[in-house]
Amino acid sequence: MTTETFPPSPALHRLSPAGLWSRAVRDWEALFAVLLAVITIRPVYQAATAALDLPWYPTGDWAVLAMRVADVGHNTPLLGPYSRFGWNHPGPLLYWMLAVPYNLLGGRSVDLLAGSGLFSCAVTGAVLAIAWRRGRLPLVALTSVALAVLVHSMGPSMLRDPWNPYVTLLPLVLFVFLAWSGAEGDRWSWPPLLLTGSFLVQSHVGYLMMVIAVSAAAFALAWQRRGTVPLISSDRRKRQWFIGSLVIIGIVCWVPVLIDQFVGSGNLGAIGSYFISSSDAPAGFGAAIDQAARHLAVPNAPWLGALEPAGLDGALPGSSALNLVLPVLAFGLAAISSWRLRCGSAFRFQLLVGVLTLSGAVATSRITGPLFGYLVRWWWIIACLWWLSIAWSLLSAALRALPLSDELRRFVPAAIGVVCLVTAIQTGQNTTSLISATTAPGPSATAILGQLLPNLKTELDGSGPVIVKSTGSVWGSYADAIRLDLERNGIQVVVEDSESYRFGDHRSITVRTPTATVWVVNADAAWFWRGHSDVKLLASWDPLTSDERVTYFDEEFELARQLTAAGRPDLAEALATGGGNVDTEGSLLTDVDQELLKRVESTRRRGDPVSIYLGPPPA
Repeated sequence: MTTETFPPSPALHRLSPAGLWSRAVRDWEALFAVLLAVITIRPVYQAATAALDLPWYPTGDWAVLAMRVADVGHNTPLLGPYSRFGWNHPGPLLYWMLAVPYNLLGGRSVDLLAGSGLFSCAVTGAVLAIAWRRGRLPLVALTSVALAVLVHSMGPSMLRDPWNPYVTLLPLVLFVFLAWSGAEGDRWSWPPLLLTGSFLVQSHVGYLMMVIAVSAAAFALAWQRRGTVPLISSDRRKRQWFIGSLVIIGIVCWVPVLIDQFVGSGNLGAIGSYFISSSDAPAGFGAAIDQAARHLAVPNAPWLGALEPAGLDGALPGSSALNLVLPVLAFGLAAISSWRLRCGSAFRFQLLVGVLTLSGAVATSRITGPLFGYLVRWWWIIACLWWLSIAWSLLSAALRALPLSDELRRFVPAAIGVVCLVTAIQTGQNTTSLISATTAPGPSATAILGQLLPNLKTELDGSGPVIVKSTGSVWGSYADAIRLDLERNGIQVVVEDSESYRFGDHRSITVRTPTATVWVVNADAAWFWRGHSDVKLLASWDPLTSDERVTYFDEEFELARQLTAAGRPDLAEALATGGGNVDTEGSLLTDVDQELLKRVESTRRRGDPVSIYLGPPPA
């Protein structure tokens, strides 16, 4: 007679001492991971909510952003933020995303900051959730420390800044984690990967190369492993849900962009024409390597908190390529270790980060004009992921290679978690301590506009469409703030056709007929415009008394004469228009009275006068 044996019941196994112990360990690790996530997200959340109590009148790009976000739902944008080169970034997902918290919180300017900060909280939580899926507590612990350091370096201001070069930073981390999860066979990660990649490219076209390269690499890895983990489920219903979700996300994200291309402004064509036929020389691969060396080096990397000194033109200088030796050696050692010890998941993570780095260098090499810090801020993310992938590969290889007992293997995650928890707590406290001293963007402009705008509202209440023009300043950022404030008070704003790509075609002068012109006059022009007979002064601000202003004019005239005689008429012009670099570059001129230069610049730092006038509509 034979005896038939059966495997133990799963239910009985869960009730056995071994099963109970295994479940307790898993539950304990999950709770620890949640605690790490809370500690990491906490300073981001506090930065977001603290913004709700700040005074803020957005100027420049932030004012335009607020106007376009407010357009969602009635003049819904089909394109993204404007570029300094006369076209828009590809799509409107940034506006659509910000419109949700903006309207739910009340539609104030500070709600943009808070909404952007809450978005950063959600992205951070999503990254840590994927880290749990890919590496349980050890990876969550390492990722939480990397993010805590990154968050501290970004600071409260950048964490809640809705400006497209900044609000896209943390989503790049999420994008790489989603690509990694997709490469490991997690089908659920492909739809959010499409959404996140679309958000990055639509909000900042500079991410295009990185998104395409990393997505292609992740798909290639998943395709290579399709024999072990099929790309698509064999279950018909799951397959339909998967394909349907990809199609729906693709349609929602990109049909508006295609509509504009074929029946609208043709923005995609304008972007393509610029990068193909622009006469502006790109930065080149040498400059990209210098930026990589600047950001990947340790410990003096910007993402680790090192200062970013800019040149006289505002560009961010790179570093010697020799500084890449240590990061590249560390990356190669970690990759070889994970490969030889068959830590395939960690190796694939490094591979994707390597693809991200190379494509980021290509994207950097194609930037035209000075390499301003905000244009290459994605290197903070690349550097963070570079070293995180190294740490994960080395840890995975060590756990595979060392002859540890079962008890010690269970102890290692706890030890790593405790060390990382202490580090994340301390770093998070350092970040939180900065919140109370962090203002909204442009605090000095907010103080000035707080005195100008109430008078403007009183004077223009009930007026018809007005066109706002700026003079006396090269930037005109106050004019953008005034446009936003006028619209919030029910006064339609008109812009020139050449500016409609920034503000939307519905505000174009060909669509709206202005009944008056609001002139925003800055710097010296604010004083001299008082002699114009065809305009009415609505509001003004000047940090100087009348006598001080007369004295300043005399000294400014003399300094401008000396600068012109010294061969720098551009600095003389900057005095009148509110431009910069007069003190730094003027100090190098021996024929300029340095004491006079110091007095004039000290007075200019108190602020340039601003006046707002009402005049007839343009002919």
